[in-house]
Amino acid sequence: MTPQGRLRIAFVVHDYNRVLGHSRYVAELAERFAARHDVHVFANRFEGLPAGIVAHHVPAARFSALATIFSFVLPASLMIGRSFDIVHAQGLTILSPDIVTAHISNARWLEGRRLLEGKQLSWRERLFAALVIPAERWSLADSRATAIAISSTLREDLEAGYHRAGSTFVIPHGVDGGQFNPEVRARFRNPVRSEIGIADRTPVFLYVGDFRKGIEPAIRALASVPGAHLIGVSRTPPDPYRALAATCGVTERVTLLPPTNQVERYYGAADALVLPTPYDAFGMVLTEAMACGLPVITTPMAGAAELLTDGVHGFVVSSPADTDGLSAAMRTLANDGPARSRMGAAAAALMREHSWDQVAKQTLDVYYNHLARRHAGQLAVS
Repeated sequence: MTPQGRLRIAFVVHDYNRVLGHSRYVAELAERFAARHDVHVFANRFEGLPAGIVAHHVPAARFSALATIFSFVLPASLMIGRSFDIVHAQGLTILSPDIVTAHISNARWLEGRRLLEGKQLSWRERLFAALVIPAERWSLADSRATAIAISSTLREDLEAGYHRAGSTFVIPHGVDGGQFNPEVRARFRNPVRSEIGIADRTPVFLYVGDFRKGIEPAIRALASVPGAHLIGVSRTPPDPYRALAATCGVTERVTLLPPTNQVERYYGAADALVLPTPYDAFGMVLTEAMACGLPVITTPMAGAAELLTDGVHGFVVSSPADTDGLSAAMRTLANDGPARSRMGAAAAALMREHSWDQVAKQTLDVYYNHLARRHAGQLAVS
């Protein structure tokens, strides 16, 4: 990257924290850029904002996801004005941004839900789709904005489903090697297993994130993996999934826990991560788990799967509906300790190549590329 001038950068995101995917993305970039640039964050909620970054509170109605999205856009747009070199939006958060990072294709997510659950979406979800998907399509149609997709799969979704014709760069998420590394297994394996009541020799699979993204097939597959245990960590209400575990006869082998800002404790306690998702634009939990030395099981519908090699860093099963393939992959990792160790070591080595420092450098290059194109356009007009 060639030396460039100091920038005045505005990030726009609903929440600033280091836990949720797109929020953590902003935190990782903003904290790195603040060392050399003038960084501002426009958000409705802030948690753990460090010194050196200017916070701007954006009012929003937070009684539903739909209300959050549409009540946030206009106030954020009016507050930001035109005083920034780069306005970097996270999805549909502002009108006419310079850079927009696409973290999801809601059209594909709802298709994935229908595939996995095999039933009609609720009226709330249908209303969300009817309003948000056209708004997303409109926001991404502006070729003046430069888009960043967090996976190649998502870029293809933007081009095919959202008719995105402008510049789109693929920059996968990074991993914080200080928080997520193989050392967490030595630190947390025994204490966390003791807290939950799981024996040291019990094979443990970990699921982290929205339970709607695939814990149902994981629970069903667990029934065919004798002696193994599944831990789920999520903010999703757990009762329907506890009922499913009872139906599958694995109640005593499934532990469902609330979200935590120390998820590395559970990576440390587990032997493998399982995410048999019908759709995830990236799946940061996959790269975090691999950085901790865990082999992973996922599907091609997870964007991060494009970083993996099947059979080397874990297993990529054909779909969440492939219960036999999922069960077979889980049995292999449960019963073959040497294979588990070999894949976990390969996964950790792979993730050392994917740091947030690299993501920040690539993103800054996108900023300067956008500014150069804008300047060239202005010269052409004049």
